[in-house]
Amino acid sequence: MEKINRILSDFAKVNEYDGVGNDYRLYLLSEDTKEDICELIKKDIKATSDDTIELIQLNEWQQDFLSCEFPDSEEYWFGTIPSGYDLKGLTPKEFIIEQLLNTFEQGIGAVYWVKLDIGAY
Repeated sequence: MEKINRILSDFAKVNEYDGVGNDYRLYLLSEDTKEDICELIKKDIKATSDDTIELIQLNEWQQDFLSCEFPDSEEYWFGTIPSGYDLKGLTPKEFIIEQLLNTFEQGIGAVYWVKLDIGAY
C-alpha cells in the first residue's frame, strides 16, 4: 500500500492547480471478508450520527475505479504524469490499477465506492 500511496501522492501533487489541492489515499481496513465494511469505515473516519455512508459495489471496477461520480474528471486528476514515471504505454488509471493488482496478489474480489455525506459539516 505504501508504494500505491506514494504513486497517488505524486499524481496529486503534479495535478494541483489554481488553489485546488488533491489528496488521494487508499486504505486497507481489513483482510477479513466477513467484517462489516460500513462499520469499519464508520470507525476509521470517526463517523457521527449525522454522517451517512453508502456502499456501491463497482461491478466493472477497472472501468469505474477513480471516476465513479465524475466520469470525465480523470483528465483533471491524472492528466499530468509525474516526472520519472514510465507508464509503459498505459494510461495513468491503467497504471494505478496494475499496481493494485500487483499489490493484492491473491486477487481483488470486490471493489466498493464509498459515498459519504457528512451531514453536519
